[in-house]
Amino acid sequence: MEVLLAFLRIGYVLVFFGACFIIFKFEWGSEGKDERGRTIANKSYGIIFPLLPFGWFVLFLYDDYISPIPYETYKLLIWFLITGLMIIHAINLTVLRKSH
Repeated sequence: MEVLLAFLRIGYVLVFFGACFIIFKFEWGSEGKDERGRTIANKSYGIIFPLLPFGWFVLFLYDDYISPIPYETYKLLIWFLITGLMIIHAINLTVLRKSH
Protein backbone atom coordinates (compact mmCIF):
# COMPACT_ATOMS: atom_id res chain seq x y z
CA MET A 1 0.00 0.00 0.00
CA GLU A 2 2.86 2.36 0.78
CA VAL A 3 4.34 1.82 -2.67
CA LEU A 4 1.01 2.61 -4.34
CA LEU A 5 0.68 5.85 -2.36
CA ALA A 6 4.23 6.81 -3.30
CA PHE A 7 3.45 6.26 -6.99
CA LEU A 8 0.24 8.28 -6.69
CA ARG A 9 2.12 11.16 -5.06
CA ILE A 10 4.80 11.10 -7.74
CA GLY A 11 2.11 10.92 -10.43
CA TYR A 12 0.27 13.91 -8.97
CA VAL A 13 3.45 15.97 -8.85
CA LEU A 14 4.26 15.04 -12.45
CA VAL A 15 0.75 16.04 -13.55
CA PHE A 16 1.17 19.33 -11.67
CA PHE A 17 4.48 20.09 -13.39
CA GLY A 18 2.92 19.20 -16.74
CA ALA A 19 0.10 21.62 -16.02
CA CYS A 20 2.61 24.33 -15.10
CA PHE A 21 4.40 23.72 -18.40
CA ILE A 22 1.12 24.06 -20.34
CA ILE A 23 0.16 27.26 -18.50
CA PHE A 24 3.56 28.92 -18.86
CA LYS A 25 3.92 27.89 -22.50
CA PHE A 26 0.53 29.42 -23.26
CA GLU A 27 1.04 32.61 -21.21
CA TRP A 28 4.59 33.33 -22.37
CA GLY A 29 4.15 32.14 -25.94
CA SER A 30 2.86 34.12 -28.88
CA GLU A 31 -0.53 32.41 -28.63
CA GLY A 32 -1.23 33.92 -25.23
CA LYS A 33 -0.34 37.43 -26.34
CA ASP A 34 -2.86 37.90 -29.16
CA GLU A 35 -6.55 38.75 -28.79
CA ARG A 36 -7.73 35.15 -29.13
CA GLY A 37 -5.26 34.02 -26.44
CA ARG A 38 -6.34 36.79 -24.06
CA THR A 39 -9.98 35.74 -24.52
CA ILE A 40 -9.13 32.11 -23.80
CA ALA A 41 -7.07 33.05 -20.73
CA ASN A 42 -9.81 35.33 -19.38
CA LYS A 43 -12.45 32.61 -19.76
CA SER A 44 -10.23 30.13 -17.98
CA TYR A 45 -9.43 32.57 -15.17
CA GLY A 46 -13.14 33.32 -14.87
CA ILE A 47 -13.79 29.65 -14.17
CA ILE A 48 -10.83 29.07 -11.84
CA PHE A 49 -10.71 32.27 -9.77
CA PRO A 50 -14.02 31.80 -7.89
CA LEU A 51 -13.00 28.26 -6.93
CA LEU A 52 -10.04 29.42 -4.82
CA PRO A 53 -11.98 31.44 -2.22
CA PHE A 54 -14.79 28.87 -2.30
CA GLY A 55 -12.37 26.01 -1.56
CA TRP A 56 -10.68 28.01 1.17
CA PHE A 57 -14.10 28.85 2.65
CA VAL A 58 -15.11 25.17 2.67
CA LEU A 59 -11.89 24.27 4.49
CA PHE A 60 -12.48 27.09 6.97
CA LEU A 61 -16.05 25.96 7.64
CA TYR A 62 -14.99 22.34 8.06
CA ASP A 63 -12.24 23.37 10.47
CA ASP A 64 -14.50 25.60 12.57
CA TYR A 65 -17.79 23.73 12.63
CA ILE A 66 -17.27 20.05 11.81
CA SER A 67 -13.88 18.93 13.05
CA PRO A 68 -10.63 20.73 13.83
CA ILE A 69 -7.96 20.17 11.20
CA PRO A 70 -4.36 19.78 12.40
CA TYR A 71 -1.94 22.38 11.07
CA GLU A 72 0.04 19.93 8.93
CA THR A 73 -3.16 18.60 7.34
CA TYR A 74 -4.38 22.16 6.75
CA LYS A 75 -1.15 23.00 4.91
CA LEU A 76 -1.50 19.85 2.80
CA LEU A 77 -5.13 20.66 1.94
CA ILE A 78 -4.21 24.20 0.88
CA TRP A 79 -1.40 22.75 -1.26
CA PHE A 80 -3.87 20.39 -2.93
CA LEU A 81 -6.33 23.26 -3.43
CA ILE A 82 -3.80 25.47 -5.21
CA THR A 83 -2.12 22.75 -7.26
CA GLY A 84 -5.48 21.24 -8.16
CA LEU A 85 -6.71 24.59 -9.41
CA MET A 86 -3.59 24.98 -11.53
CA ILE A 87 -4.22 21.55 -13.05
CA ILE A 88 -7.83 22.50 -13.79
CA HIS A 89 -6.63 25.82 -15.27
CA ALA A 90 -4.29 23.95 -17.64
CA ILE A 91 -7.12 21.63 -18.66
CA ASN A 92 -9.37 24.65 -19.29
CA LEU A 93 -6.73 26.32 -21.42
CA THR A 94 -6.25 23.17 -23.48
CA VAL A 95 -9.97 22.64 -24.04
CA LEU A 96 -10.68 26.29 -24.81
CA ARG A 97 -7.74 26.47 -27.24
CA LYS A 98 -9.16 23.58 -29.21
CA SER A 99 -12.73 24.92 -29.21
CA HIS A 100 -11.88 28.48 -30.34
